[in-house]
Amino acid sequence: MESKNTLPLNIKYRFFVDKFCNWFQDGKPITHKGIYSYNYKFLKIDEDRNFYVQEGKSKAFVKFEDKPFLVQSVDISRKNIILRLNDSSAENLDLKTLYFLNNVPYCTVKNKKFEARFSRPALFQISEIIEERNEGFFIMNEQIKLLNH
Repeated sequence: MESKNTLPLNIKYRFFVDKFCNWFQDGKPITHKGIYSYNYKFLKIDEDRNFYVQEGKSKAFVKFEDKPFLVQSVDISRKNIILRLNDSSAENLDLKTLYFLNNVPYCTVKNKKFEARFSRPALFQISEIIEERNEGFFIMNEQIKLLNH
């Protein structure tokens, strides 16, 4: 019997993605920007939280070392925080989804379907607006969740 969050024994990962969102197919780095973009365009997640790229009617499963997306940089204004992601997209940061795990910031992206890890440059950018108060850390009056596992 299969347990949740596992693949059937006969399915192998076709792709591996390291924590910096570098993709590898069958052990070889993917350097072609078009293939990289294609993989993100068709990246999906199933009910068991297995990631895959839909290729026609077949699925090519993806193993992520950390999170599927990387926040490369942050644009900060008085009203919002724009995240620049590794797939060349940009979106507003939902502060309610921001959390720190072992001093690394994460948040949800893509309509809360996926999670993103902040790169070091993005961490330094967002750290400029983090306020420390008696009751914890805040950005724009929203408390930041700190998790250490």
